Amino acid sequence: MPKIIATGMYLPEKLVTNDELYRRFGKEDLEKIFERIGHGARYHSAPDESAGDHAVKAALMSLERGGIKPEEIAMVIVATDTPSFLSPATASYVQYKIGAKNAATFDVNCACSAFVTSLDIAGKYISTDKQYKTALVVGTYAMSKFLDPNDSVTYPLFGDGAGAVILQRDDNQKHFLASKLIADGSYWDYMGIYGGGSAEPAGEEMLKAGKQCVRILKKYPPTLNSENWPPLIEQTLQKASLTVKDIDFFIFTQIRRFTIEEVMQKFSLPLNKTHWIMDKWGYTGSACIPMTLHDAIEQGKLKRGQKLVLCASGGGFAMACLAMIY
Repeated sequence: MPKIIATGMYLPEKLVTNDELYRRFGKEDLEKIFERIGHGARYHSAPDESAGDHAVKAALMSLERGGIKPEEIAMVIVATDTPSFLSPATASYVQYKIGAKNAATFDVNCACSAFVTSLDIAGKYISTDKQYKTALVVGTYAMSKFLDPNDSVTYPLFGDGAGAVILQRDDNQKHFLASKLIADGSYWDYMGIYGGGSAEPAGEEMLKAGKQCVRILKKYPPTLNSENWPPLIEQTLQKASLTVKDIDFFIFTQIRRFTIEEVMQKFSLPLNKTHWIMDKWGYTGSACIPMTLHDAIEQGKLKRGQKLVLCASGGGFAMACLAMIY
């Protein structure tokens, strides 16, 4: 069964502080928002950096920490909705740059639930096909490339970065316990980057209309995550004959600290059983869960042998939950 043997992460260098955003958009309303969602800072990509570049650097850290040679990697999955290119897959770029010449490659895009979905996919490959012993899964995000700097709604929310995980087959212990994916496509036109695909190909009119930028067309219900995360977690754990009380640690999508606190309170669980990073790095979308995982391990909050739940949600509306033993 697949086991996490190493993690890595990367942050670009350009720090965008809350104070900078207060000066740009005004402090009063934005400060109230940040107090509620917990965002304290975020990092933006350099002009010559892409999501693929972030993924490469996070991947190299995970390889080094895991003592894994690039040619040992049998599969590279990149989870992102801000790919370096529409085609080919950003995973192909990552494979080449890190020297994983024996790896199959593909991208997964289900917005910010893509990393947990990708981890689940990689785990199933490792569990069912001996050809795939070691897999690299990278969540990467470069949403700053698609932000309107004059949009006070979207520009303050997003940061860039990448997190990587190396999975390897362990025949001695079951590490992946259960998973569940759900979606509600009726939310497809609520938020996204709607220009540049075959529905609205890139062109002068699209650029003038700002459709190359992330746009919030409709407001998601504020309780969407807080209402959907608990039953998704419970249904996932039921498949493994577990309850929330059996779980040592929880990691959630990092969009709002208040939602994480609310869900933990619903479960009557202490906050020391979870972790957040939005106070340091803002909302990093497809990368936020592996970055949080890496940071929790680095801080000694998550330890070997503990039962872990990853719960993610993203635009679309797509959700993914995975229970495992770290």
